[in-house]
Amino acid sequence: MVKVKNLKFAYKDDNLVIKDVSLSINKGEFVCILGHNGSGKSTLAKLLVGLLKADSGEIYINGKLLTEDSVDELRAEIGIVFQNPDNQFVGVTVKDDIAFGLENRRYAREDMLKLIDEFSKLVGMEKFLEANPETLSGGEKQRVAIAGILAYNPNIIIFDEATSMLDPRGIREVNEVINSLKGQKTIIAITHNLREAINADRIIVMNDGKIVLDGKPEEVFKEKEILKQAKLDILESMKLIELIEDAKDLKYKKEIEEILWELTFQK
Repeated sequence: MVKVKNLKFAYKDDNLVIKDVSLSINKGEFVCILGHNGSGKSTLAKLLVGLLKADSGEIYINGKLLTEDSVDELRAEIGIVFQNPDNQFVGVTVKDDIAFGLENRRYAREDMLKLIDEFSKLVGMEKFLEANPETLSGGEKQRVAIAGILAYNPNIIIFDEATSMLDPRGIREVNEVINSLKGQKTIIAITHNLREAINADRIIVMNDGKIVLDGKPEEVFKEKEILKQAKLDILESMKLIELIEDAKDLKYKKEIEEILWELTFQK
């Protein structure tokens, strides 16, 4: 669904933010792109949806090259949920906001109402359809934003730090929705939080504009030093494993490490 070849991008001529990045994402895959602030992960998301134009390299969406001529057509393939839900609201009510993309595509009113009903229920916001978005919590606002994207029915959904401005409850709510979409859509979740990457099929770690790790969560999380070099905070269970590894004369060290490793990936 997504193929990137030798991508380069700089906001200023002498300072590359994306440095010769190449990657492929398959249809239905749930990929998490991990990176600290300034790693290039959010810039990559903007390049994928055509909000920024690459200095060099190629981006293919569902087999078609992203260009100035094809960008409008290919945007129908991709939906993006940004980190600040307030920036995405355009409607007076939740119902209006979910309907926005459908109205732009000239859906019949009867079809629109069915889709609004279907996807508001999917994200647990069916009781708030007449509410003003300003009265909602951060997690509720993001769930409405996700409903609007799902109603638009893109093949690919990008979540660009979609939980970074939420409280713990909102983070849990939004991640539950994201995880429920696994296998139904091609998902690209961009975050700096390792905990949110556990459910992904694959993790790509970026540091200083480059891909430094690419593999399954169990493979990537073993590379603790590379994760630390990328300024990512490893999970508490991984920190405990480190302490146990350094401990002397500890009984059942291997068994304890195995239990902690299993707990790390416990769903």
